[in-house]
This record gives sequence, structure tokens and C-alpha cells, in this order.
Amino acid sequence: MNRARLGLAALTATLATVPPGTAAAGQAAGAPAVPPPPAAYRLLVGAESEDQVALIEFRPCPGAPCGARVLRTYEVGLWATEIEGPHGVVAAPDGRSFYVTLAHGRPNGWLQQYDLDTGRRLGQVELGMFPATVDLGPGGLVYVINFNFEDPDMKPSGLSVVAGDPLFEVARLTTCRMPHGSRLSPDGSRHYSGCMMDDRLVEVDTRRLAVSREFSLVPGREGPLTPGPEDRARHSAHGPAPSSGCSPTWAQPSADGRAVYVACNRANEIVEIDVGAWRITRRWTTPRAPYNLAVTPDGTLLLATQKGPGTTTVWRLADARLLAEIPGTRGLASGVAVSRDSRYAFVTLEGVGGEPGTVDVIDLVTLAKVASVDVGKQAGGIAEVPLPAPPPPPGAPPHRDR
Repeated sequence: MNRARLGLAALTATLATVPPGTAAAGQAAGAPAVPPPPAAYRLLVGAESEDQVALIEFRPCPGAPCGARVLRTYEVGLWATEIEGPHGVVAAPDGRSFYVTLAHGRPNGWLQQYDLDTGRRLGQVELGMFPATVDLGPGGLVYVINFNFEDPDMKPSGLSVVAGDPLFEVARLTTCRMPHGSRLSPDGSRHYSGCMMDDRLVEVDTRRLAVSREFSLVPGREGPLTPGPEDRARHSAHGPAPSSGCSPTWAQPSADGRAVYVACNRANEIVEIDVGAWRITRRWTTPRAPYNLAVTPDGTLLLATQKGPGTTTVWRLADARLLAEIPGTRGLASGVAVSRDSRYAFVTLEGVGGEPGTVDVIDLVTLAKVASVDVGKQAGGIAEVPLPAPPPPPGAPPHRDR
């Protein structure tokens, strides 16, 4: 029996203990009923080798129409003759616009904002070399990691903080070499990123716009770091990370913000760091190298893409148990996003050679792939789009995106 079936069997056994006619598992007696899932989910997906962002709709089955489809595509970038590589994407909270990073610049990259309905570009700002993962914080601030992938000297780069109307960079914080996989804590007060060439986790205090803490992920030397002259000198050292290192490709806060999960890509591990104690509390081995991570909003599951084989692992956080390893439609699994109701996961697969990119939809109850749809080549960044807000009443002031 494969791991996906084992996971489904375990979940079925758990659900079987709920008496007929009672609320769903975990719902207290007398508690408000869990709202039904929306009729449709919408996703934004970046295609790095097409300079496109696709708007995807997924409608669960049974029902008609059901499945996943491309609603429309947006041509992004500055130069029609150059592939600029849209890497990270995030929707505005009102669901009316989105932000996308353009990784391949001349030499720097850009952050752009587009209107979701019309495709009109609303603004843009030049950032550092190879802007990559992007997240949206309180007050409409956009946090972008400059991956610095194409710098032959691998000099330290860092985090760009962008405000808007018009878009402009309000701060750029130097953190480490090749930061990646960045996400904000649920309350937006802290920003985390992994340093692929320095084997560390960096925490930024978003209220002070300053690096607050660092954590070494070097095997055998894990623990808090105190930034200082000697540490900064080590930051500037050239050369690749040790072959036995962690090489963190993603930093994902837990749903309650009390922990951060780090994908140690080189070590085939996921590491859990307690935010309060600032120490490792758990670590577990993954079947293959983990790449990107996502946590369900209800805090029960962690998902990790495994780029090489194009698979996605699903972990139960209560005991770090592997529930399923789900094969992708294509190779090179990349980004992963979870719906706000914790019911579905959406995984991008880059594809190989001339193949298109693909988005797979995973049902987190049955732990099975339930839909897939092709998009542009080298699908990477993915984010859910909130349902649009209802129209303002007559006489209300006009809507502003920021």
C-alpha cells in the first residue's frame, strides 16, 4: 500500500470515531457550524519562462462545472523581447489587484502591481538583483527577498520593504547570501527567510525594520547567533555552503506564530524552531529534498514540495507523521499554497524541457490529487486570491488598492 493510501486509511479511521449525526471531528458540541466551502477557489500562478501570470479557478466536485481551468492570463514585465521571470506572486487583501516579482533584470529586478479585472499595470518599483519570494504585511507593505541568484560573487543581499501609491522602496535590509523562502508571521510583526549559502534563519522585526535575531542551521552547530563584526565578516565569505549543510530553501511560520518550519533542502530534513525559546524543538527526515513549505490555516498540516521527483508530502504537525507522498502530474514540484479553509492545497509543477507548467489540486481530506490544469512554462509562485469585496454603497468614496 502506498503512502497516499496509508494516509487516507489513517484519516478514515479517525473520522470513523465520530458518532453519526454529530459535528465534524474537532468541532465542539454547541459550536457554530463550520461554513461550507466556497463554490470556487481562485489562484494566481507565475510562469517564469513565459512572462505570464495565470488566474486559475478551481470548483470542487460533485457539481457542474467542476475541476480547474485558466480564467485568463496577464502579460507582465517591462521588455517584450526579454524573459524577465515572474517569480513570486501575492494578491491584495481585497482581491482586486496582485503583486508580482520580476526576477531577471538589467541587472536588477522589479516589483509590479496589476489590476486583476483589467490587467492594467498599476505601478512598479526597481528592487535588488533577482527579487524572489513576496509576502504582504499590515498596512499594505510588501516584503520582497532579493535572492541575488545571478551574482557570481554571491555577495550578501536582503529584504526590500515596499509601500505604495505609487510603489516605492522604503527600506532594504542586508541579511545574508542567497536569502529565499520568506514569509511573515501571522500577525505580521516578524519576517523570516532562509539563507541558502549561509545556513541560517533570519528574523526581521517589521516594526523596527531591522534584523532582530539569527539562527545557525549548520549541522552540529545549530543555535542562536549574535550579529557582530566577526559574524558579518563570515557573511561576506565567498564559496558554496558545506555539502553537508542545511541549505534552507523555505521558512514557514506556524499558524499560531509560535514556531518556524525550515526546509533543509540539502539535508533532506524539516526543522522546527520554537520562536519564543529560539531553539530547535523537532526535526524529521523527508523522503527527498524539501523545497517549498506551507501550513494549513487551522494549524494541523504541513506540506512540502519535493522538486526533483515532482511530489508533495503531507505531514501531521501534532506528531510529525507523514500522511501522504503525492505524485505530481509533471516533474519539478515548486510552489505550494493552501486554501483559507484548510481544505485544498495547490501545487505548481515547473515541467521539464518544452512541457507546460501545471497546477495540481490536492484534497486535504482524502489526501489525493483531484484536479490539474496546465499553465505557462516553468510554473512557480502561487497564491490564493480572496473573494472580491462587495461593491460600495452609493455615494461611498472610490476604491483605492492601497
